[in-house]
Formats: sequence, structure tokens, C-alpha cells
Amino acid sequence: MKKTSKIIGIILSILLLILVRKFEITMFYDPFLSFFKQKDFNHHIPPKFGLIKLIVSLILRYGLNSLLTLVIIQLWYNDKKITKVCFHILVFCFIFFTILYIFSLLTNFSLGYMPTFYIRRVLIQPILLLLLIPAIYYYKNLPTNSR
Repeated sequence: MKKTSKIIGIILSILLLILVRKFEITMFYDPFLSFFKQKDFNHHIPPKFGLIKLIVSLILRYGLNSLLTLVIIQLWYNDKKITKVCFHILVFCFIFFTILYIFSLLTNFSLGYMPTFYIRRVLIQPILLLLLIPAIYYYKNLPTNSR
């Protein structure tokens, strides 16, 4: 693939990630969007929510962000093995953070408001992309004798 095509593909994928964020209110069910936007949300009563609807919405949003993340990583590094490893990392993180998030919500924020806020943020934002890109870069630039 030509360098120009890769750059255009990466830019388009980033723009799609931005659009997901811009239209999050209309695209996804998340009663905690407005709750966590309050400056002192830990002094307010959390909103009521539909658990199944919330989980489905999380799956859709995380899936969309993950798909775009994998496209960016594949275009950037052009390495199917690394893309496959990133896929497994994304799946593991989804399962782990979703369990923590749902546990915290069902136990009335037993993990605390701020940890729940950040767990939710990992699930709804492409934060893992920001961690994976430099991690892969570091890995690819290790001396070959230490791999």
C-alpha cells in the first residue's frame, strides 16, 4: 500500500473516531454522560439506567472504537501479527473493564465515583489506541537480540 493511501486511511479513521465522539449522545445510550459532566457528580444521585441497554451500547461503541483502532494500527505498522495481538488486548480490556464497570454500577459505585468514571472512559474513548501506538513503536525498535 502506498504511503499516501496509508496516511489518508489513518486520517479518515481518526476523523471517524472524532465523529463517534461528536455524535455520542444520538448514537449511543449512556445515561452517565450528563451525570459525569457535572463538576461535583460525587455529590449527586446517579441516574437510573437500563443494564441491558447500557451493555449493548457499550459493546457497540467499544466495538466501533476498537475496529477503527485496529484499522489505524494495521495501516500504521502493516503487521498482521501485531494487529492480531492488539485485537486480543482490546478484547481482554473490554471484558475486564466492563466487568469492573458493571460491578461498580450495580453496587452503587462501590469502587468509588472517580474509578468508575475512568473505567467508563476507557470503555467509551479510544484511549487504548493512545497506549498501543507508542508501545508497538517501542517494541518494533527494540534491538533484535532482546526480542
